Amino acid sequence: MSLDQPEPATAPASEAPWGALWPGLAARAVVWASKRTPLGRGISRKALFNAFSYFHAGPVDCLLWGAPVRLHPSRNVCERKALMRPDRMDPIEHGLLRAALAEPGAVFVDVGGNAGLYSLDAALHAGAGAHIVMIEPDPALIARLDFNLASARAAGMGGAALLERCELAIGDRDGEAILATTGSEGSRGIVDDCSGAGRTVRLATLASVVERARLDRIDAMKIDVEGYEDRVLPPFLAAAPQSLWPRLLIIEHLQRDRWRPDCIADAEARGYRVIQTTRNNTVLRFETVTVACD
Repeated sequence: MSLDQPEPATAPASEAPWGALWPGLAARAVVWASKRTPLGRGISRKALFNAFSYFHAGPVDCLLWGAPVRLHPSRNVCERKALMRPDRMDPIEHGLLRAALAEPGAVFVDVGGNAGLYSLDAALHAGAGAHIVMIEPDPALIARLDFNLASARAAGMGGAALLERCELAIGDRDGEAILATTGSEGSRGIVDDCSGAGRTVRLATLASVVERARLDRIDAMKIDVEGYEDRVLPPFLAAAPQSLWPRLLIIEHLQRDRWRPDCIADAEARGYRVIQTTRNNTVLRFETVTVACD
């Protein structure tokens, strides 16, 4: 689906219905041990996941935040954590996101959506009439969000949030770019040369996507584009009116040493304030200042 023609999410016809890939007793016991015992931390985590994969290979149906989802843990670190240790899946960030989207009509922009778990959380917990824009260049990952949201809605969850998917990468220009195709799906980013394995994807500026989506506010934004964040946030803040700056900003900082300029310092210079720093992300808040006139 494009931004120009939004429509409700539906599960692909080729997918078996949710529940068909429910794990067996042995695999469920491994997940229980990962969630409920110290074995789910440290070096034993990998051994536990290897044990799970032995009993259950491929995609798996389970519950996340009480909603039915289908995860692909062998291909995606984020989905593996959602299966084995959901309590360690950015709990601070997700809590702040839900609070930011509690008001009716809230808007969330998910830049580098991966398998769409942040967008799914927003759809499940945002206030009435929420508007979610999920930006991800890999159509297979967008399809996972579609399936999971459709499954949640079939179970009476997920509300009526408007979900718009944008199948492209975000950068500092409009055109094309090379997306890496090796490694875990969630760690694949834009590369500046063609020396490695990759494929051509559409590239657009965040400002142009926001304009096409006809947004008049952004309550929360998450940016996770594998070291390319400096091509996304500073150009957007420079181009967009202050009324469109996200009030809550979650940005992955794991590759901060690559940024030119530094995204966090640039945002702070524009009036953002760091409110949380976690292992993976920096969370900032922007509050407009109203000056009284005599």
